[in-house]
Amino acid sequence: MPSRFLRRSFSLRTLFILINLIVLVLPIFGIVALRIFENIIHRQTEDKLISEGAYVQALYLPELLKQLDGATLKPPLCRYTLEGPTPLFGQWRPHFPMIDLSRHAILPPASPGRRPRLPAPLAAQGAGAAIQPLLKEAQLQTLSAVRVLDADGVVVASTGIELGEDLSHRHEIFQALLGRYCSVLRRRIPDQKQPAFVSLRQNSISRASRIRVFVAIPMIQDHKLLGIVYLSRTSLSITRALWDVRYFMALLLLLAVTLLLSMVLSSVVTRPLKSMVRQAERIARGEANVSLSLGPTASSEARQLSEALSAMVERLRERMHYVQEFSRNVSHEFKTPLTGIQGAIELLREKWQEMTESERSRFLGIIETEVRRMERLVKRLLELTRIEMTDPSDAETDLAELLKHMTHRYSDAGQDVRLVRPAAPARARIAPDLAETLFVNLIENALTHGKGSPVTVTIAEGPEVSVRDQGPGISPANLPRIFDRFFTTARESGGTGLGLTMVKAISQACGASVSVESDASGSIFTIRFKPAGFEIVS
Repeated sequence: MPSRFLRRSFSLRTLFILINLIVLVLPIFGIVALRIFENIIHRQTEDKLISEGAYVQALYLPELLKQLDGATLKPPLCRYTLEGPTPLFGQWRPHFPMIDLSRHAILPPASPGRRPRLPAPLAAQGAGAAIQPLLKEAQLQTLSAVRVLDADGVVVASTGIELGEDLSHRHEIFQALLGRYCSVLRRRIPDQKQPAFVSLRQNSISRASRIRVFVAIPMIQDHKLLGIVYLSRTSLSITRALWDVRYFMALLLLLAVTLLLSMVLSSVVTRPLKSMVRQAERIARGEANVSLSLGPTASSEARQLSEALSAMVERLRERMHYVQEFSRNVSHEFKTPLTGIQGAIELLREKWQEMTESERSRFLGIIETEVRRMERLVKRLLELTRIEMTDPSDAETDLAELLKHMTHRYSDAGQDVRLVRPAAPARARIAPDLAETLFVNLIENALTHGKGSPVTVTIAEGPEVSVRDQGPGISPANLPRIFDRFFTTARESGGTGLGLTMVKAISQACGASVSVESDASGSIFTIRFKPAGFEIVS
């Protein structure tokens, strides 16, 4: 089943949407998994409780001193402590949030208060009773549970029901009794009742969280611990906070933008691809004049792919046309010798006994001539095919040196081929074997049609090579066809009509150009090469 799912093909649009959704969800998942956002919520709650505790301390201490009415602070009303917040910049003694889910464990729910060994001092009880109505009134706005403890951890003022209870056994209270600020996270009791005045929305948010923040702030004056401000509040739930209207709308907006971008991106990518697929299917069905064109929204990569495919299709069309034309030409050229061979064989089979020796020799000579002609045609066709399939090469040839050796060979064979060459080398961008094939065909053509007159090969600056004969010239009717495959006016003398075709094919392969001028005084074939150092692009 998994392998079948992996082999299933998905559309690009589906993949874009899935990838973008994953990119959108990953940060949210990371925040939730790493509890970053939850940690921030707890710290914000702790910071709020610290601020409230500072105001409670500012209410309680003056009331405590008022209850003493000028008496000196002494145990059991206070205790000496060596710790406390270190003053910053003089008189400032702030408490900073300490909660960190990566380091602090979530403690069990707070244990119930105990019966104190001794009741709280009367001054502490009086100060607590004086500010307790204010604390309960403030709770209607802050939603925080507030307790004020004396120097032994006994509750002297509370917004709840713990008045007179000893809370010193709790971890955060024990730390505060040593003069240390302490904050902890505790699991909230599921059935813990919320105040009746909390609105439905606030109540639902509060009850959604299972964690409650507890803060114990020691009240220290002149290194004397006068009491503890003990506050607690349920943190907001990360899931319910995300369902806040603002956050929910932002999430919907992000989702909509992600889907829109996915659709636009997939449209930019898939529409050109679908267009190319449809056009390629038309080409596969054999339709002609199909262009792999793209719309205006196509990307540069899609356009490059379209251009490459169009070039490939064009080359395939050229190859197909070449194969069709080649097949017709071969069929036409081989038809004549095959017909001659077949006719001669039939005559020999039927009239062998009646023929004289000379007649038999004549018919056998016809067969031999046509076979050799076909052999020459096959050889030249193979050479032509090899040349036409040749890719551009970086090879270079010194034309002057090559033509010097070639004209010497013709002169040694008794043929009048003359060379006019510069003193300096004439290097051209062509492979030596192709250059030799090119000039052999040009010189052989000039010797054949020049009727034995001198053939002059001239090398000029460029480099440029011209081959001139002094024959009767080429008629205006034949001039446009001389480079066509199998076209020849010397068929009786063994011409195949492929020599000049090979000249043109070699010229195109090496980036050269070929031209011809002809009149009654002769013909001149001129090859203009790319000089050495030039790049040839197919």
